[in-house]
Amino acid sequence: SDDADVEGDSPPPRRAAGDPAVVPASLLGIAVTADSPAAVSPQMPEPAREETAVAAVVDTPTAQPPVRDPDAPASVIETLESGDLSVLPKATQLLERGAIDWKEKVAAAIASITSNSVDRDGRTKAAIGEAGAIPSLAALLRGAMSETQKQAARALHNLTSKNAMNKNRVIEAGAVPRLLFLMKQGAPPVREQAVGVLRNLTGNSSPENKAAVASEMAIPSLLTVLKMVEPHVQAHIAVILYNLANKSEERRVAVAAANGIPAMIELMAGGVPQVQKEAVDTLRVLATGSRQLCMDAAAGGVLTPLATMLKSDDGDAKKRAALFR
Repeated sequence: SDDADVEGDSPPPRRAAGDPAVVPASLLGIAVTADSPAAVSPQMPEPAREETAVAAVVDTPTAQPPVRDPDAPASVIETLESGDLSVLPKATQLLERGAIDWKEKVAAAIASITSNSVDRDGRTKAAIGEAGAIPSLAALLRGAMSETQKQAARALHNLTSKNAMNKNRVIEAGAVPRLLFLMKQGAPPVREQAVGVLRNLTGNSSPENKAAVASEMAIPSLLTVLKMVEPHVQAHIAVILYNLANKSEERRVAVAAANGIPAMIELMAGGVPQVQKEAVDTLRVLATGSRQLCMDAAAGGVLTPLATMLKSDDGDAKKRAALFR
């Protein structure tokens, strides 16, 4: 309960000013008998007893807690986690030159304060990007421990959401090759974050960024790992391929040449609704304007999963399938 009137331990009653204090005679080394003066009414105390009582209630000084060093790594990280960006320069220094454990914790703190639900206006993302944290986070992707890789990718994932400048910074930091490596070799939690960064880098992004991602052999790399990742990661990969192929004849041909069409058909046949939706969208972009690719899709068995989606109770799935016909 939050009631202020309720306490677990009631304090002893206070005596009024001028009332004499009462100290048991046994505490004063006086033997008490029926005829002893100590048995006299408490209202007739002896001076010595009063002096003893005064001495007994003197407070002993308590030890003061140690003062925390605001520049200590733990203090900097705790302050950053609270959303106080005044420590950004110190946090950035920790990312650059701190011990690996501190680097990981700074990355986790950045990730926690830059999600869209927390950083609603995007100012925190912008401030962290401007502070120069992104190159150090990109370097952390090369850490030996999967938890370090995950926190670095998670921070980059959030920083690149709805922030064009941070997308450019990640590309300039050379993070794409390492992100693609982690898609192949990283632990599942690392892949979940790495694919999110790649999706952000290719979505609502500049043509230069899309070209930069594609130039690192992203298309064949992502199609290679498609069968070994979880369904929600497969959906993200389908979106990345959509982003790269859309409005680019060169990359559309590259996706088709890397067996992208049978890969998307297989995802459609897998039966996972969200994966089906993204796969059919990507397949539509690949086949649009190309009679040969449409024929390849039909020959690859697209009609069966397409018919299933058209009969689906999911209105969005039905709508997306209809657009492909």
